[in-house]
Amino acid sequence: MRVTGVMQNLQLLKNLRNINTAMTVGQNQLATGQRITKPSDDPIGVGYQMRYDTDLARDDQFLENAKTGNDILKTMDSLMQQADDVLKRARTLTLQAANGTYGQEQRQVIAKEIRQLKEQMVTIGNSTYNGRYLFNGQKTDQTPYTSATASTDETDQGLFYLNVSPAVKVPVSISGETIFGAAGTDNVFKVLDDLADSLDSNSTTGISAALGKIDDSADRIMLSWAEIGARMNRFDLMQSRIGDDQNNLHEQRSEVADVDMPTAITDLKMKENVLQAALSTGARIMQTSLLDFLR
Repeated sequence: MRVTGVMQNLQLLKNLRNINTAMTVGQNQLATGQRITKPSDDPIGVGYQMRYDTDLARDDQFLENAKTGNDILKTMDSLMQQADDVLKRARTLTLQAANGTYGQEQRQVIAKEIRQLKEQMVTIGNSTYNGRYLFNGQKTDQTPYTSATASTDETDQGLFYLNVSPAVKVPVSISGETIFGAAGTDNVFKVLDDLADSLDSNSTTGISAALGKIDDSADRIMLSWAEIGARMNRFDLMQSRIGDDQNNLHEQRSEVADVDMPTAITDLKMKENVLQAALSTGARIMQTSLLDFLR
């Protein structure tokens, strides 16, 4: 086969183009830190990369749900503390009013504070998180209690859940009737209303009976408080688990898609040397002409 000068020049240009293309790929990999920039770079690897990216995006949503659930429960935990403080104050006032040395006027003064404590309990029952009511089940856009009818107001019994994995969802909401007592029974609002009425009417029997009912309401709130704490622990565990899962996914994705920097730098440097050698050799070949052979 006869090799002409034109063929040599064309082959030289082709080799230079291939080397430049390979260098461009190496430079892009170093700049982005990614080994795969398009499907043709690694048809099999890109499938794994897409799966890992999908799993990471899903875990981000689960982690956000877990954080949101924890924030809601922390708010509810604070509200249970407030409700417990209200009942402690009501119990202290009731013990004072039950003292035989207290007269009707003194008890009427205490009745006014009991009514304020009841209003505070209604405010707790109507608490919100990000504009949504916490204690009305799935009807988070509706006020669960009104001051005048709190003792007979019925709250929604539905539960609001948050997904923290493909197969796990954790309940967040607790019905107001679970915490404060069922409508039409001796719930906390009726207990405080009846206590205030007994104080106004100077009924020592009613005042004494309120003590046990206040304790029952406090016990009910404590049970809900314990449930809130258990759910907070569950969300904490799920956040930790999701974080571990994300770390594993990042490592697996890195093995498939990320550039090995030391190897990539060495490879690019080698290509630069090859390019310089090719340019140097090509310059000498392309300078040769017929006159060089006639000398």
